[in-house]
Amino acid sequence: DEAMWKGVVAQLPTYLDSDGLAKYFPPRAGEAARGSDTLTAYLLAVSHEAAALDPRFALPEAQRRQMEDGLLAFVEGRLQRSFWSPRADLDVRKLAALEALSRTGRAQGRMLSSLTLAPEQWPTHALLDWVQILQRVQDVPQRAQRLEQAQQLLRTRLAFSGTRVGFSTEQGDAWWWLMANTDANAARLLLVAQNEAGWQADMGRLASGLIARQQRGAWQATTANLWGSLALRRFSAKYEADPVSGSTRAQLGSESGRADCPAKGAPPAQFLPWL
Repeated sequence: DEAMWKGVVAQLPTYLDSDGLAKYFPPRAGEAARGSDTLTAYLLAVSHEAAALDPRFALPEAQRRQMEDGLLAFVEGRLQRSFWSPRADLDVRKLAALEALSRTGRAQGRMLSSLTLAPEQWPTHALLDWVQILQRVQDVPQRAQRLEQAQQLLRTRLAFSGTRVGFSTEQGDAWWWLMANTDANAARLLLVAQNEAGWQADMGRLASGLIARQQRGAWQATTANLWGSLALRRFSAKYEADPVSGSTRAQLGSESGRADCPAKGAPPAQFLPWL
């Protein structure tokens, strides 16, 4: 909704602290800078994905640069943010920041020196961040080898139950304080896999498996619903772009109907009133 998006963007400057990091609530006068690196990275990532589908949903340049500058300072150790968490999460938070920065070319391989690289120990959302960093940042040492290893690790975590896609690590993947959950991970995997040749044969199964995770037509978190919507729209644009043509006929008892799809994919002229 472009009008709603413009309304949100108009308020964005009031939600950034003095370091450029986004807050869940507007900062008050005299309040210490307490913007969240996690929220900032999330906003940059999802707006980048949305803008790839429709440029109208890009963040304004001024606020985007301000947020990126804040994340750069956080990654490089010039800016610190300490929040309560049930487990150590600094490396995972820095990975999310670097993934967001990699989308606009502002991440560099040298920035990884402040992290302990242990993909096997990371939750799945951090592993997905790692794969996307390796996809984009060309000067990461041993980049090709690390990307192959990370994708293989993702494959070993995949666990299908019927048509539903899941992960063997689901119990440990619910990092709710970082807005991470398994539904969002499944959606992000669909986005990540679209850029890799080795995943192309799995795309249909990943898409249907993501949809099968819904309950009553929705995924189980606000963030997951956004990631899921973006992932399926990107999937449709890439793999379902060919126009549909032909006719569909259906009959229920004595009633019947027909829907025609023109060759250019326009909406059918007739619909079945009882469906």
